[in-house]
Amino acid sequence: MGTTVSTVLISYDVSDKNPEVKAALKALNYSDSYTLGSSKVYYLPNTTLWHKAKSSDQAMADMKKVCNELRVTLEKAVAVKADEFVGF
Repeated sequence: MGTTVSTVLISYDVSDKNPEVKAALKALNYSDSYTLGSSKVYYLPNTTLWHKAKSSDQAMADMKKVCNELRVTLEKAVAVKADEFVGF
C-alpha cells in the first residue's frame, strides 16, 4: 500500500507519554519542524512529525514499535506521502 520511499508525514494520538514517543521517533530521524528558505523555521503540530526517506508503511511500523516499546496505546495515526510543504 504505502511502499514508496519519500518524504512522509505522520500524525498520531497516543494514550500518554507523548514526550517520550516523540523523542523516540526523533531518535529515528523524524523531525517536528522544517525550514523554507534560508531562515524561516516552521514547527508542526505537537503530535505530527515528518521523515525525509521513509514509506508510509515504514512510518506506521516505526510508530507501532515505539508505542509497543513504551507500553502506550496508539489511539489513532495516519502516515502520508508528503512531497510539498506549505506552512504558516
